Amino acid sequence: LLSDCCEFRRSAMGVRGLQGFVARVCPDACKTVDLREMAEKHRTDHPDSPPVIVVDAMSCVRRWYTPESWVCGGQWREYLTILEDFINAFMAAGIKLVFYFDGVVEEKKRDEWIKRRMKNTEEIATLFRFIKAHRKQPGREMFVLPSALPTFTRYALKSLGQKTVCTLQEADFEVAAYGLQHNCLGILGQDSDYLIYNTCPYFSIENLNLDRLVTVMYSREVLCRVLGISLTHLPLFACLLGNDIVPESLLEGFWHKCLTTSPRRNNSYNRRTNILLSVANYISKIPCSYSSLKHLEEMLPLGSDKSLLYRGVNSYLLPGQQSPWIPPNVINCQMSSLQQQSALCQDKEIFQVTFFSSPVIQPQLTQPVFIAEVLQPSDHLCSPPLDSFQQVKVRPMLWTTELDTALQVGSHQSRVGRENPIPQPAAHAASAQGAVGFLGCERTLPAQVKLLVQQHCKALLRAALNPFSIQPAFKYLMLCFYFIQKYTWGITLFTYIRNTKVFLAGKPLIFCISALLVGTVHRKRDILVEIVLISSDPVTDCSFHLPSSQVCRYWNSAELAKEQHIHSENYSVFNILSNGEVECSNSLEDDYDTEIPGQALIYRPARQHIYSILLESGKGGAYPLVKEWFVYFGNPLKQPELIQPVQPSVTGGTPNLKTLWLAKGPDVEKQRYSTFLACFHLQDEMEELQALEAPVAGFCCLVAYLMMQVSSLSLEDLNAFLALILCLKGKSAAQLTDLQLAQVDPRAVHLGAVLIRGLTTLLLANSACGSPFRMDDLMPWTVFDGKLFQEKYQQSHRGCSVEELLEGNESLYTPFQNLKSLICKICMAKNRTIQSR
Repeated sequence: LLSDCCEFRRSAMGVRGLQGFVARVCPDACKTVDLREMAEKHRTDHPDSPPVIVVDAMSCVRRWYTPESWVCGGQWREYLTILEDFINAFMAAGIKLVFYFDGVVEEKKRDEWIKRRMKNTEEIATLFRFIKAHRKQPGREMFVLPSALPTFTRYALKSLGQKTVCTLQEADFEVAAYGLQHNCLGILGQDSDYLIYNTCPYFSIENLNLDRLVTVMYSREVLCRVLGISLTHLPLFACLLGNDIVPESLLEGFWHKCLTTSPRRNNSYNRRTNILLSVANYISKIPCSYSSLKHLEEMLPLGSDKSLLYRGVNSYLLPGQQSPWIPPNVINCQMSSLQQQSALCQDKEIFQVTFFSSPVIQPQLTQPVFIAEVLQPSDHLCSPPLDSFQQVKVRPMLWTTELDTALQVGSHQSRVGRENPIPQPAAHAASAQGAVGFLGCERTLPAQVKLLVQQHCKALLRAALNPFSIQPAFKYLMLCFYFIQKYTWGITLFTYIRNTKVFLAGKPLIFCISALLVGTVHRKRDILVEIVLISSDPVTDCSFHLPSSQVCRYWNSAELAKEQHIHSENYSVFNILSNGEVECSNSLEDDYDTEIPGQALIYRPARQHIYSILLESGKGGAYPLVKEWFVYFGNPLKQPELIQPVQPSVTGGTPNLKTLWLAKGPDVEKQRYSTFLACFHLQDEMEELQALEAPVAGFCCLVAYLMMQVSSLSLEDLNAFLALILCLKGKSAAQLTDLQLAQVDPRAVHLGAVLIRGLTTLLLANSACGSPFRMDDLMPWTVFDGKLFQEKYQQSHRGCSVEELLEGNESLYTPFQNLKSLICKICMAKNRTIQSR
């Protein structure tokens, strides 16, 4: 599910036409380089820093998958060998690789994602028509990535000892940020956005000669020279050509104006090339200033959202960078996944408290103080060091465009106020000085921010109560200090403070840094407040006066899931916990085979059980709905499907996540295994399945589930599945590469894709249940091979004997019969009789 959102190519690969423009019009910007020589120079210049290349893996998977067979479900052992050879080539040159994968589909790209899914559906339909007509795989011009290839590529690279990062936002930003912050040798990928970011050199994967380690390096400086602009113009240049934030449809009128007035128009170039040259000519003549950007925003038909250009330009600024197009008082505070993980996944004494009010008591607050500085980790400061804080951690939060705009204004006002700070109330001046002074100046909250909070109270509250958002953590935060005299109401805390004590109004209180000011929340009867214990102060030092029974240790499953997500240690769990939304892209399924449902529908009952394990039920046992964007025949993808979690049948009840993920001991191991099996309605077969080798047990869970769910599957299909898992064990990658097929069966192609998607469902269940299986036991190179499955499928449906199916290996006869009997028994218990076709 996770990276599959992008597996048929990332939804947008930079600025349309820019890569081709550089190759055709700026050949000097395409320099052939020897990576070995560059690595040697790097070692000489930086003896304490080994050469590192950060790899945009999503733009490389098509290049990596070179096995001849791709339509049958994937040649996974051969692919694993290819990845190993790729890594070894760089290791031999002393170059370390860091691989980045997209972990989410950002909402701004949803429409583009849907368009690509619809286009892929047409391509797959054409592919199946070819296979049915010719009974063979088509040429590479119709190439489609094997289902779930990016997902399993992450785990393959991790199994080969490589550092992999699964992002919390679009990977290109994080790749560029990592390359800059770690002084990397360069970025390896194929995305023209890397020509826009002001980061380390950009190398082409398409032009890479692996044997010689020679490729093309694209020069931003030469591109700018040809365009007649500077590096600081590039983000605005990209936005005015159309990108993920600024749609091309809004720019047609602007392009026409540029084309008609530009002296650089050339009739020998196509229209897109002339647009690039004309836009560059236009912006080269305007001052590099925020006022110029505002003028452009007024001129363009941006509708109600006049901040599109601002946001577009800002999206290309890496942590610590500034731009003349952005007000100098606005601090860039975007964070990469690794920064968020570092900032959010430290051990803390954190408590979650729910308290209930009887009479409604109005809070007695002095005027809130607005601080317009942005707190960042100590290794990446845009503002002066925060000596009083060893580590400040702010939770991510959902944001609105209006809030962005208001906070920009607030930031500007607070900067002005540094020279003319307003007086503090006398009663609080001394105590507030230590709490506020080191952060910057204090200002009253801008009136428009107050208005915004009043108008968008519910939306902000919803955002605040989802503290595990995947959005960047530090984004123009309103840092609000409440001087609390008697009661504290309606505050959701976002900050964790370590080894410091803050005194407000003369008594030790929780230090409140909140992105939420909700004037009406205090009228609620139930309010969730997250509080932090300051040093060793007892909870009674806080002004809540709560009974101890209402204070419980706060175990944060979502933050653990986030950490595992970033490091590719779980599968899709964080996406579900953070915002209750998951995606799954196209699979090689034959939409005209009505006997086999789409894999999305086949595995939905299992996913519903998994969702219930991950999500806590509310009052009355109701679970929050999960939004699914799954591609299958008949789903128009107009909106997400809302899926109801369903509790699995687990003896003694479903264990909570804290037990499944953290508890130890043989009883817990048994609970994990039985909960996993219950997701697939196999809890009654635990003893027999546990007696099998783990990869075989996992594969049998999948096959048994499939046989129960899909009534059209036959004994011949079952025989093929079992012959595959048993015969695969002794085969090397080279043997599987040499395997030749006389023809390709379209139904076997479809079933191969269904099996691979089943493996991702096993991964999801395994992640949710605390990993009763090792991840490696559920990987396709352990249990699947596309050509071998085609061979076994065709043999079985031709009526070949068991001896021929098992290649004459007598040691496999008994295991084959035992597995077949087990699965038939499981199906019989569910009133499913498996018949021969």
